Amino acid sequence: MKKIAITGGIASGKSTLLKILSELGQVVLSCDDIVQNLYEDDQTKRELVKLLGEDILDQDGRLNRRKILEKIVADPILKKRLENFIHEKVWAYLERRFKEYEPMGIKAVFVEVPLLFEAGWEYRFDEIWVVSCQMETQIKRLLEQGRSHHLPFIDKQFPLEEKVKKAHRVFSSEVPITELKKEVEKILSQFCN
Repeated sequence: MKKIAITGGIASGKSTLLKILSELGQVVLSCDDIVQNLYEDDQTKRELVKLLGEDILDQDGRLNRRKILEKIVADPILKKRLENFIHEKVWAYLERRFKEYEPMGIKAVFVEVPLLFEAGWEYRFDEIWVVSCQMETQIKRLLEQGRSHHLPFIDKQFPLEEKVKKAHRVFSSEVPITELKKEVEKILSQFCN
């Protein structure tokens, strides 16, 4: 079973590629979804409050992702601690899923890993697929999605050009989705059969 990481920059089109793969019947996992589920877990929430402080909670006791983002943008040491904590939990979850899939005869599992290189996980995957676009496109998408609070992270991530150099396959999210889907179908016909 091949483990394929899908990465890129913020708003570069990773989720779109993952959605296409899912629609084409492939097994897909998203680290963002895993983190979202972790944030709902009471034990994880307690550990995060211990790590980051009570002020990351809303009035209703839920974790406030925006407050967490603000804290880690302001404090690189805290950011590193949070990443280490979350990455360990996410990888443990992925390993459990890989073990479940292994005996099922699944040929490939596609995992959206936004911080693949930042986490040093590239060696854990058989292939790396990078979704790329222009920085102007990333900025435009973030603004259209109401995620302007993510803009400071564009410069803080491993540069997209460097990710492209380390990729086994590169996809442009600047092309129409139908074109991207055709490209993926062609690759899958050689790859998973």
